[in-house]
Amino acid sequence: MPDSNDYTPPATGATVLRRQNELDALRFLIAQKRMYSLAKRWVSLRWFGMLVIGLFAPVAAVIWPQSSVVVGSIAGAWLFLGRTLLMQAQKKSTEQAAAVQEQFDFYVYEMPSGTPRPKLPSIEDVCIAAGPDSDLVATAKREEMLGWYVVADDDPGEVAVAIAQRSNAAYSYRLLRFTGVIWSVVAVLWAAALTTICVTAGLTLVTFLLGVILPLLPAFLDVTEYIVGIVRSARDREALYRDIETRIGNKDEPITGTNLRVWQESLFELRRDTPTVPDFIYRLQRRKNEAAMKAAAGQLSKRARQESE
Repeated sequence: MPDSNDYTPPATGATVLRRQNELDALRFLIAQKRMYSLAKRWVSLRWFGMLVIGLFAPVAAVIWPQSSVVVGSIAGAWLFLGRTLLMQAQKKSTEQAAAVQEQFDFYVYEMPSGTPRPKLPSIEDVCIAAGPDSDLVATAKREEMLGWYVVADDDPGEVAVAIAQRSNAAYSYRLLRFTGVIWSVVAVLWAAALTTICVTAGLTLVTFLLGVILPLLPAFLDVTEYIVGIVRSARDREALYRDIETRIGNKDEPITGTNLRVWQESLFELRRDTPTVPDFIYRLQRRKNEAAMKAAAGQLSKRARQESE
């Protein structure tokens, strides 16, 4: 049986450009996006509960000081529910989406499958998530998913695949970095607003601690862990894309099939373990990030071509 790391890239980038728009590739691409959307809905449900508690707790503490114990109990129960059932549902959907996205990459790069993914959905589930084959191209056009990776058609295959992998890591890095900044600002403003409201309302220290701080601790815990996870994931992606970048056009250490397999494995692990980014942030940054990705891909392709001369 051949080594799973044995991989011969396609001859040129033209293969990547062609295969990524074929029906078999679009089916995986559309399915993974919808599975990620399901994971985001689970996250939204968790955060909606925390938001309700966050808004209700200060009001309850001011109007009904005796309700602090009840509100704290509700917050604790929601924390338990969010960190068990809801979080497991989110992780399952995220890992399924990451496994399907990996299948898209395998198909586009003509890369053999490596480590089996226990959460990889069945062929039927992928087809149901993506929708009828007759609608795939129309869906891809509507959601702007055609031409997912930007490479030059005359790039050597190993360069084209490396540029595509680097683009994926760099795009996600920029998105995660922006998300981390947004949520950090929101968390600080939220804390400042709550403190101001409580001071203005003249709450006693006991009421403030039991009626506001205690019920909001689970929410702050979730927000803090989310921000830390975002920052950590952004750094991991930065390290990966910089590693790939140093090998593109490097005559002393040319890119090998094994390198591409190792980078692909790293991409899967990052996709599986990274906190989800809200759709509104993705849409807000999409044009800017895609323009930057295309420009960077063109520069790397040119550099690789110059180094090979």
